[in-house]
Amino acid sequence: MVLNLLLRSMEVWLTVRLLRSPIFHRMVGRVHQKVQHIRYGVPPEEQGGTKLEGQDFEYRKFFDHFKEELKDQMKGNPRNKF
Repeated sequence: MVLNLLLRSMEVWLTVRLLRSPIFHRMVGRVHQKVQHIRYGVPPEEQGGTKLEGQDFEYRKFFDHFKEELKDQMKGNPRNKF
């Protein structure tokens, strides 16, 4: 009983100390930033002023989709992709 109470209070103290730590918050911020970059890509404001490499990919993706649609229409079976 006393040991359980001691362990519980130690756990609460460690949790409070961890949550007040600026190092912990920096680490959580970096992990959050990495997850956002993986999910949505690097935002333009973080890329700098002249990095336009990402736009080429968008044009290529559109062009590939456009070619696929033209091929489907030439075959005579345009499909509804929605």
